Amino acid sequence: MLQDQISLAEFVLQEAREKCFEIEVKAFKQFEKEKKQIVEKEKSNIQEEINNKFKKKAQQERIKHSALVNGARMKLMNARNQALTKIFSDSQYQIYKMIRQDERFYEELLKNLMVQGLIKLFEHEVVVRCLHRDIRHVRNVIDDAISEFQDILRKELNGLEFEVKIEIDEEKCLDERTLIDNSIKSVQDYSLQESASEVISKTENDKKCFGGILMTNKDGLIVCKNTLDVRTDQTFQDSLPIIRNMLFGK
Repeated sequence: MLQDQISLAEFVLQEAREKCFEIEVKAFKQFEKEKKQIVEKEKSNIQEEINNKFKKKAQQERIKHSALVNGARMKLMNARNQALTKIFSDSQYQIYKMIRQDERFYEELLKNLMVQGLIKLFEHEVVVRCLHRDIRHVRNVIDDAISEFQDILRKELNGLEFEVKIEIDEEKCLDERTLIDNSIKSVQDYSLQESASEVISKTENDKKCFGGILMTNKDGLIVCKNTLDVRTDQTFQDSLPIIRNMLFGK
């Protein structure tokens, strides 16, 4: 009887050990599984953090590179604009110097500008405004300009006879704009700030100039701006593609 009780106790104890071992094994497996999940999750988090850092660094490098490229491009554009504006300034001053030194040249130029204005306006009565110092030059060429204009009409419009009268408005002379000789300066020494005074604004190109004329019909509603400021700017703008190609290539 005692022996049976001992055997039963040993059996129960053995069952308990096996159950305990089974629980330990199961717990260990569960622990390993959870540990593996935690490790994988942390590895994923670390990898994601590294990737984000690399992406952020790459983005910063792209921004830095873009800023450097844009900065270089802006410097190149400013240098080109500086060179082009210097050319315009020098060309404008050469014309200014020629009209001040050669009256015959200037009066021929005024006559041609006047003929162009007459063709554009095509009016019987025309008013001319000019600089006060140019009144005598304009007066000297009025008859020749009218004659040339009428000859053109006869030739181009089957002998059309067109009477025209030109009056100089001496009460409303244009304001004179004095130009500066920048030819002695290099392109590097010629600043874009200085160039602001080289080109007259659209709001003032019917009020001031360094030469040329402004023509209107009698009531002033139709205007032809043939000042040297307007014409040199138009010519320069039209020539820019050729000038750029000569200086900088395609």
